[in-house]
Amino acid sequence: MISPLVKLTLLWYIACMSNQKYDTTPTGATQETRLRIINAAYKVLAEKGYEATTLKEISKAADAAPGLVHYYFGGKDQLLIEVLKAVSERYKQMPEQLTESIDPSNLLSVVLQFPIDLITTEPEWYRLRHELFALGLHNALMAPKVRELLTEGRESIANSIKNTLGETTLEPTVLATLLLAFFDGLALQKIMDPNLDVSAFADVLAQILHSFALKNEKGKH
Repeated sequence: MISPLVKLTLLWYIACMSNQKYDTTPTGATQETRLRIINAAYKVLAEKGYEATTLKEISKAADAAPGLVHYYFGGKDQLLIEVLKAVSERYKQMPEQLTESIDPSNLLSVVLQFPIDLITTEPEWYRLRHELFALGLHNALMAPKVRELLTEGRESIANSIKNTLGETTLEPTVLATLLLAFFDGLALQKIMDPNLDVSAFADVLAQILHSFALKNEKGKH
């Protein structure tokens, strides 16, 4: 007698090999399972690191059949990308929510402080980012996914720049690229040197950006 999991695997294989079109709209149960696996993967990956983590451990933590992790994500590499995307989306929404309750004069410092605080409070997120960067350097199939993640990060920061600084002579995407490199680079230094004090960097960055904005305003008059 064929088990439900084997049937599910066979159906997936036939669909992939036959090029037939099926309705792939995620159901509520599918989304719930994917989310449960992503949350479990983040926890396990954060505790053990990418290399030491197995799909079996993630399946167990997610209370899901081992084959489902591979079925939904294809493997550990793709799952790591989905984990970072999901967490990035959650973090991206937090600064946007802050803009609704913070005094505009302090907004830039608060928005810059948020990713720096994460370096101290959730270093595992940055650690996983750097593990993904390493995969992209050595795995040609992963490189496009890493580029996509970095592009989304730059776009998110560029939108924050537009909302806080307004129009500037420097393209927001260029400034966003510099800031993303700064945050990732600072996180790597903090990971390697836990005693590094990163508490003052947000204020310094805010002063630099405010100075840049003021120069642009003077240049317009």
